[in-house]
Amino acid sequence: MPNTLRLPDAADAESALKPAELAVLRSQYEKEDPYPSLQTKFNYAWGLIKSNQRDEQQLGVQLLSDIFRQSPDRRRECLYYLALGHYKLGNYAEARRYNDSLLELEEGNLQAQSLKDLIEDKVQKEGLFGVAIVGGLAVAAGIVGGLLVRGAQRKR
Repeated sequence: MPNTLRLPDAADAESALKPAELAVLRSQYEKEDPYPSLQTKFNYAWGLIKSNQRDEQQLGVQLLSDIFRQSPDRRRECLYYLALGHYKLGNYAEARRYNDSLLELEEGNLQAQSLKDLIEDKVQKEGLFGVAIVGGLAVAAGIVGGLLVRGAQRKR
């Protein structure tokens, strides 16, 4: 079995960096622009994914996608971080796809296994929430339809 990467727990993605900490990463990235080192780009991407701002999370995922495409030796590592980024963005199908790819390479990866459970839990909860919304809309439509029919019958 290949070496298992030591990755942060999914909960680490929920704790945003302080603005000053993210500013340091951004400054380093911009200082090295247009050709930032892979590590600088990766660190900045991870800081962005940890953000509570959706546009920053999206930029973090975009930067990690660039690393994934451009650096084959960092792909395994990027799989998990891309899964986390998509999970935070609510793109659960993409999160699952990246995480499952990592689990194919490292079936014993506990962080990826934990993230898989989180993704499945969210999908199930949101699926049930979606069913509840659709059910509620159907009930509301039935009530409105009934009122319209009654109103039409009264006018006769």
